[in-house]
Amino acid sequence: MPARPYDARHRAYDARHRSSKTATSKPRRLIAGLALPTAAAAALTLMTTGAAVATSTKTKTHTVTVSQNAAATATATARATSAALHDPRTQAIVDNALARGYAATTAARSAERKDLAARALETKRVEQAHSWQLPLKDARRTSDFGWRWGRLHAGEDFAASIGTNLVSMSTGRVTFAGFESGYGTLVKIRYWDGTTSFFAHMSRTSVTDGQFVEPGQVVGQSGNSGHSTGPHLHLEIHPNGDDAVDPAIWLADHNIAY
Repeated sequence: MPARPYDARHRAYDARHRSSKTATSKPRRLIAGLALPTAAAAALTLMTTGAAVATSTKTKTHTVTVSQNAAATATATARATSAALHDPRTQAIVDNALARGYAATTAARSAERKDLAARALETKRVEQAHSWQLPLKDARRTSDFGWRWGRLHAGEDFAASIGTNLVSMSTGRVTFAGFESGYGTLVKIRYWDGTTSFFAHMSRTSVTDGQFVEPGQVVGQSGNSGHSTGPHLHLEIHPNGDDAVDPAIWLADHNIAY
């Protein structure tokens, strides 16, 4: 078959085929160019990983060694402590310390109990010392506080046969014991709160001036001395040593019943 003349169509065909070969060769060179860096990166990664593994292994080995040393130290300390605790001398020291601690605690508690007991006793003593009572038992009032026959009857009269014991109403000191005009035989007592009592028309006294008296202490006996119409106790109350007040009101204020 005779050859066809070379014309433009053949050139176009050749051009397409050459273009195809050129396009195929360029990617091959590009891939070849990229292959080396990728391999190098892989090798570098492998080397880095190996170094890291080696470093990590070294660190772990150091940590394990430190941990082993700490464990060995703790074990040795525990053994030494155990040996010390089982040593009779150490046990004796511990027992002695415990005994001293127990003795100190016991002594402190005993001192505290004694202190509380002393405080309670002192409180009771003060309460008793500041307590109040009537000068005589089974008191029967016969004349009230107030005015009569143009003059003030400044006290309260209680019937009492001659020789009836009269006692101090609270803690105080005798300011007068003797005979005084219309009062007859008289005892004056100034108490701890400043109140002064008068016991008049007594038959006798058993205290002296300046004597300290306690609640309920006998200071004399009732009688009929002075200006009196019969045996009785004439009781006057002078707060703070001032003028006399109604004994009935004062006794009620101090919870003294009769």
